[in-house]
Amino acid sequence: MRPTLVEFLNRSFDTTIFSWLTPYPAAVYALAMTAGLLVFVHRSKKAELSQYHALGAALWAMAGGLLGARLFFLGMHPEQFLDQPAMLFQLSGGTASWGAYLGGTAGLLGYFFFHRQSSLPYLDVLGVTLGLGPFIGRWSCFLNGDDFGTLSQAAWAVQYPHGSIPFVYQVQQGLISPLSDFSLPVHPVQLYLSLNGLIIFLLLSFLWKRLRLAPGMFFLLYWVIYSFNRYFLEFFRGGVPRDILGYFSPSQVMTLLIMLAALLLMLYRHAKTLNVNKTGWSVPRSAWWR
Repeated sequence: MRPTLVEFLNRSFDTTIFSWLTPYPAAVYALAMTAGLLVFVHRSKKAELSQYHALGAALWAMAGGLLGARLFFLGMHPEQFLDQPAMLFQLSGGTASWGAYLGGTAGLLGYFFFHRQSSLPYLDVLGVTLGLGPFIGRWSCFLNGDDFGTLSQAAWAVQYPHGSIPFVYQVQQGLISPLSDFSLPVHPVQLYLSLNGLIIFLLLSFLWKRLRLAPGMFFLLYWVIYSFNRYFLEFFRGGVPRDILGYFSPSQVMTLLIMLAALLLMLYRHAKTLNVNKTGWSVPRSAWWR
């Protein structure tokens, strides 16, 4: 998609500047990971946690996220893996955000299990930082044209150029001619998801400075809010099967499962904290933002 977009913009404005201004999707992902790592380590220091362990856990989480994103995608599209097994080791190609989240969390937990350290305070730092991922990373999807939206007549709807992913999909659906210059207008759902990430990041950053919750609660709170919002934003996604009960997409089922699991764990953590506090135990100050 990027070469098509760059060529279209350069031709429309009679310039070559967009060859430099339009980032590669991989560069956007790298920026998202770098920003997340820096903020995570900085906030770990603010919470009086070990920067050494924060950096190590972040690197494990990044590695787990990259691997998980690819494995999850290949699990959803096994035919592509069977045709091209080398895809597993390629830096470019299909990925899935759910795989990145699950793999990244597994990597972080694996680090603390290996080093025999408590992970809950760091999970809270991760929870109030995670919003940066979709905020920055979804711009890569927008530039690449994947995860595009449903048809829309909104003033902010976007049209993708000839040969793009949304264009090809609409041709296959018989919605436009293969000779058309643009796709039909669609919701910029990638930007909706980006804005969702930013709002959650700012909201949890605000709450983290002012509230004292049981360790792990901010991490779970992120998943409750993100999953709730993502469930409804998925209705604006185009080109996805809605064959679960004839209405829901696989991502929507995933959001419901994650939200339910996070809510149950929040109730468990709350009940456990109330029980422990009755014995006179208190949460270490180092677990909180000060």
